[in-house]
Amino acid sequence: MQEKEKENGGVNNAVENNAVKEEVKEEVKLGPPNGLEKKIIKQIEYYFGDVNLPRDRFLQDALKEEDGWVSLATMTKFNRLKQLTTNHKIIATALRKSDSGLIQVSKDNIFIRRNPERPVPENTEERRNEINARTAYVKGFPENITLDKLIQFFNAISPIDTVFMRRDQEKKFKGSVFVTFCEQSSCDSFLAGEDVKYDDVVLARKPRNEYFKLKEEEKKIRKLEQLRRKKEEMQRREAEERQKVMDTLTPGAILHLTGITSEEVTMDDFKNYFSDYASVKWVDFNKGDNQAWLRFEEANKASEAHKAALEAHDNKLEIGGCVVEGRVLEGEEEIDHWRKLFKERAERLADIKKKKRQSRDRRGGPRRKKRRDDRDDKKDDDDEEDDDDDDDDDDDKEDGDEGDDAGDVKEEPAKDD
Repeated sequence: MQEKEKENGGVNNAVENNAVKEEVKEEVKLGPPNGLEKKIIKQIEYYFGDVNLPRDRFLQDALKEEDGWVSLATMTKFNRLKQLTTNHKIIATALRKSDSGLIQVSKDNIFIRRNPERPVPENTEERRNEINARTAYVKGFPENITLDKLIQFFNAISPIDTVFMRRDQEKKFKGSVFVTFCEQSSCDSFLAGEDVKYDDVVLARKPRNEYFKLKEEEKKIRKLEQLRRKKEEMQRREAEERQKVMDTLTPGAILHLTGITSEEVTMDDFKNYFSDYASVKWVDFNKGDNQAWLRFEEANKASEAHKAALEAHDNKLEIGGCVVEGRVLEGEEEIDHWRKLFKERAERLADIKKKKRQSRDRRGGPRRKKRRDDRDDKKDDDDEEDDDDDDDDDDDKEDGDEGDDAGDVKEEPAKDD
């Protein structure tokens, strides 16, 4: 029975709460709003307006909790309203004086909401385009200007919905704004009219869409410029690297052999074949490959050795039972080959250094441990000697000879730094 009464009581309380939130038409005329009340009306109607509300997630979430009602305690947490006043009665009285019909006030002056008969426009592409069409980009304001002064400045030109102050990453005002007029015709007149000044400074004006289009073009230009500089830097590095290779290589020293069909031929076969004509420094060949590169000791010896070998063997190079073709690397092909050689050499050296370092680290661990063990053994021996000395000192003290004990020095074992 008690639970039933409690349940009925809960229902009655809910009904009473909804009744409290019902917007009531005041029979007594309150008169026109004063200066502070106008600012309160302007600010709250901005919060619940067509421009701000669709993008204000905090307010949207709050509206879902109480059938669209939001407490004034919540609203006074908003900075700009809090700067005007936090007195709920003053806010409620001001909103009741508004003739726009956008905001409803609960009977107890605790809750407000947007008039359900004036739903928020859907955030469609058509709606966004409509807002953009009556929004202008304006630049040239001083960095210390306030939002109130901006609103006052633009309202003196034509009624506006909102002013958005553009700021950098440090929240510093950039001197430019996006201003959305109530009517597109007002925005068009503002953009097409004569020069507009603020503190004797001519303001730059553009349609919002034109501004972003211009910024997009500037972004593309900057990106192209970055790509151009990156390409030039890459070309410069390649040229430097190419010149470095050219300064280091031995010109005319690489002979390329192709057509190797025998799997039995070895590096020594190539080296021995050409050693009668020039000194071969290196043979780049793996058993089973169908081509090989011979690097001669001196510059321009590849051509001489190749020519001499052909003359000596009736214009035929037969090595390891197969006839091969040879040609001397020249130009970019020669540079690329040497570049590859230098890269592989650097990688081998780096690998050798790494292995040596790892080997040294492995040897170093046990060696250091051994030195620590040696020091511990040495310290134990010294401690035993010191114990013997202490026994001798005690004997001396018993004999009454105390002076020598004050001069004893205990030697510590030597330690490696």
